[in-house]
Amino acid sequence: MADIKGKRNKIYTALASALNLVKNKRRSLNQRMEQHYSPTHLALMAAAACMLIMVVMLFVPSYLGVANDSVANHKMKGFGLDYLDRESSRDEEFQPNEYFTRVYENIYADEQEFTVHTLFVKLAKAVDYFFTKDHLFDIRFLGMLYGLLWLPGIFLLMKTALERVKYFSEGVVLAVAGVIIFADVSYLTYFNSLYADALLYICLVYIAGAALALHKKSRWSACYILVLTIFGTVFCFISKRCFIAGVLFAFFCILQIRVLEEYRLKRMLVLAAAVLLTGSIVSFFQCAEEFDETGKYHAMTRGVLLQSQNPVETLDDFGIDPSYAVLADTSLYDYFPVSELENPLLHEDFMDEYNTGEVALYYIKHPGAMISMWDIGIKSAFNLRRSYCGNYESSVGMPAMAKSIFWSAWSIFKERSAPKTIGYLVLLVILFSVMSGRKVFNKRVVDRWDYVYFTGMVIFLLTGMADLTYVILKSGDAQLVQFNMVIGVVMDILFYYVLAEILHKLNILEAKNAEKG
Repeated sequence: MADIKGKRNKIYTALASALNLVKNKRRSLNQRMEQHYSPTHLALMAAAACMLIMVVMLFVPSYLGVANDSVANHKMKGFGLDYLDRESSRDEEFQPNEYFTRVYENIYADEQEFTVHTLFVKLAKAVDYFFTKDHLFDIRFLGMLYGLLWLPGIFLLMKTALERVKYFSEGVVLAVAGVIIFADVSYLTYFNSLYADALLYICLVYIAGAALALHKKSRWSACYILVLTIFGTVFCFISKRCFIAGVLFAFFCILQIRVLEEYRLKRMLVLAAAVLLTGSIVSFFQCAEEFDETGKYHAMTRGVLLQSQNPVETLDDFGIDPSYAVLADTSLYDYFPVSELENPLLHEDFMDEYNTGEVALYYIKHPGAMISMWDIGIKSAFNLRRSYCGNYESSVGMPAMAKSIFWSAWSIFKERSAPKTIGYLVLLVILFSVMSGRKVFNKRVVDRWDYVYFTGMVIFLLTGMADLTYVILKSGDAQLVQFNMVIGVVMDILFYYVLAEILHKLNILEAKNAEKG
């Protein structure tokens, strides 16, 4: 027994010695770098690393992108694009989701409702024509525009987080984490695609960076408010479902009036809120709806009935013939669907008997069902890579729907090891609430960082959940894999800033212990 205790003591002593050695090395490193550490310089180096990764991923053979699914194919004609070999593309064996399409043929564009996404694609086409003077469109020109727009945003996002930590060692951890998370293949491959996901991601990066940059008094505060306003408004016009975000971002601006001291900045915040709110209202009426009759069918069969304990009783509450309970858990995407959307009886006796408002009311009355659907949605957001869409061109020789593993550590971790449940999001909420929420609500004069940090995290949380809820109300869980970018980005941003705050708090505790010692 004494021998066992002796061995344990030796192990504990060795571990304690190793820990002290690491602490001393870290302290020595931080002392040497104290005069040289700059959040701005470190953020610039991290942004440069992101640029290098992006160039290798998108513009060096083998080029990576995301193959087209039904969403991209639907938008393609509105962009004035078509596959090069039209005849083969009409072949039943042609599956555009299997391989990434890099070059398209320019055709006459069908009429399409206005979105910012359409403007970006048309601008990329114009740049392509300026350089090539042909009638083809290389998607890499769109990727280039996205990349140039993204880099300043990722710099701002990481700089804001790095300003929270005092020491070089913590800054390096945050910078490396930022490069691993936000330059992941699950994000950047969307730059070479016709999906709006790239624009959603870029806007959220700018909004987060600009919003959290208000945490301290700075000569750039007016610029941050302007950036927040511009990209918040652009975000509203990417898709109709983004209109809710405009209201939330406007509310964030109003909340910041409490801590921004300059009268000029307070006026800017009021004006920003007005612009964001106006953009939200206009986008609701002007932007195209991404969900069609197929989504409406799934809102009931893959949403309400999926979570119902008694589908017959639930249908009766909606005034629908109980015999339609057989449609519970069915999808029109099934290989052998139980019905076709063209079936008039499916509309007259089933789909015409409910609307989005009634579906929302059902979830309000049954919050447990909504929580279960949120759990499914959050689980899907851990994998932002469309599993059925390849990353490679067919000429590369990779298998159909093959995925690149280049710079994919973060997405692989989330897909295989992270707790894919609503509990993960709840944990992040608890962490940022414990670290800053108590101070915000318990003091009349609050610390500026704690206030901006807490309100920013709450607004971002609500933005992600509002988008997720909209998708669920419109299509159940059937299209979550296609519309999960917003909640996915929001969770990564929450994680990143929670990590920054944890590193900051640990330094405070270490300093207090050193003083006591």
